[in-house]
Amino acid sequence: MVFLDKGRRMKKLLYDTFFLIFLISLNLSTVCAQQTIGPRMVIEKPLFDAQQVKEGEIIRHSFTVLNKGDQPLQIKRVQPG
Repeated sequence: MVFLDKGRRMKKLLYDTFFLIFLISLNLSTVCAQQTIGPRMVIEKPLFDAQQVKEGEIIRHSFTVLNKGDQPLQIKRVQPG
């Protein structure tokens, strides 16, 4: 009877240890995935509605571009959409 109780405690300890290791590894992988590596471009207001525009009218608008990364951001080409 004593051996059976000791075996159950050992299994529970083993199960709890594996579960704890799983939770720690899950937490570490989430933290590593959230780290920024390289440049990260963020546009504060990515959409602009020009409303109604007459044909031939020139529309100008500026977008604020931020670099939230840990390395310099290089914008090499811009295409209007």
